[in-house]
Amino acid sequence: MSANPRPAPSVTRSLHRAVGLLRLLASHTRIGWRLSDLAEQSGLDPGTVHRLLGSLCDDGLVTRVPGSRHYTLGTLAFELGLAAAPYFDLGRLAQAQLAAAAEQLRGTLFLKMRSGMESVCLARHDGVGPVPSLMLDVGGRRPLCLTAGGVAMLIQLAPAEQQQIETHNRRTVTRQDAARWLGVRQMLARSRPRGIALNLGDIASGITAIGVPLRSEDGTAVASLTLALAGAPWLEAKAEDMAQRLHAVARDIAPHLAQLRW
Repeated sequence: MSANPRPAPSVTRSLHRAVGLLRLLASHTRIGWRLSDLAEQSGLDPGTVHRLLGSLCDDGLVTRVPGSRHYTLGTLAFELGLAAAPYFDLGRLAQAQLAAAAEQLRGTLFLKMRSGMESVCLARHDGVGPVPSLMLDVGGRRPLCLTAGGVAMLIQLAPAEQQQIETHNRRTVTRQDAARWLGVRQMLARSRPRGIALNLGDIASGITAIGVPLRSEDGTAVASLTLALAGAPWLEAKAEDMAQRLHAVARDIAPHLAQLRW
């Protein structure tokens, strides 16, 4: 007999479903998620979502938003994050450099890492004050294709992997807003020939963003830097200049990666 028997398929399936719900909950933490919306976005039936949420709430990974019927991440999720932070928190290590760069570039600077087919915001620095229309906070998750920071990492991957992620992201994005995928396609088409992500109001009107990859020692794009501005779109010549300045910041903070477990 095997000393380490594999878990039953039903247990593994439930675990994957629970993790999928946690990923969804992490994508919008300001107001949380209704059970019906979680069911729609996850593709699970409401009864299954209700059962999984009950178990996650019992363990402290999920909680109800006070005064509402919305769910969000719970205290145990926060506690686990604290324990892992010293080994993965590039935003903390590069805080001073990122804050200075945001002020110099006169925009909002995001540091993101790749998490499967999504990007996760590790740090946000508002160089000219908060921009209300920029809804992504630290810890927020988005499909890779949906933000300049995600696209900056995506377009560095092998073509087959890019296609797989695009197919998955398209299903996710169109569940929420089918028309938004047109903007994603425009951003991808503009970004691929340049090797950087360039969003000229493609996703949200009045928001321009440029993203560059942050590479580990072996050249893998494990993270990205994004500069976002509100107002009239940049001229592409200005975008190229901003990209070079972002590349310089990325090279400056890349040595911190050696201290982490990426």
